[in-house]
This record gives sequence, structure tokens and C-alpha cells, in this order.
Amino acid sequence: MSLIRQEMNGGAWCPKAQISSEVREYLEVDLQAEHLITRTETQGRFGNGQGQEYAEQFLLEYWRPGLNRWVPYRDHQGDKRKNKKLGS
Repeated sequence: MSLIRQEMNGGAWCPKAQISSEVREYLEVDLQAEHLITRTETQGRFGNGQGQEYAEQFLLEYWRPGLNRWVPYRDHQGDKRKNKKLGS
């Protein structure tokens, strides 16, 4: 079940403890087969006004069998998509 655009249970996934910019926190999704991902969506946590938190930047990486490493996603201009300012 998606928590996007709703506040149930705070409306977002959050790490257990507050982290700093030096910590690399991640979510991993195993799609079981190759898929073409055409868009992603993020949402900050409002929590009925008690927690106005959101990711200021993020990095999307993928893994394919045979590559044996995580590869940063790059857009059609070759830029990594991690310095986007995101609102809640």
C-alpha cells in the first residue's frame, strides 16, 4: 500500500533515528526482473503539523545482474539526479 499523498502513520517512511549528511540511508526495492522505471515520487512527512521533514536531496541507483555494482541513475543529459530541492 502506498503512503504517497496521505498522512496515515505520519505519511512517510523515516529512519529510526535522525541522521546526518555523512550517513547513507537507503531503501532497496527488488522488482524481481528488469523493469523500465519512468518516474519516481517522494513526499515529506507532515504528521499533522508535528514533523515537517523532507529529503533535501536523494540519489537513485540501480543494480542489474552482470554489473555486480550499484550504478547511479543519470538523466538524458548525463546528470545524477541527487541535488533536487524537494518540498513536503
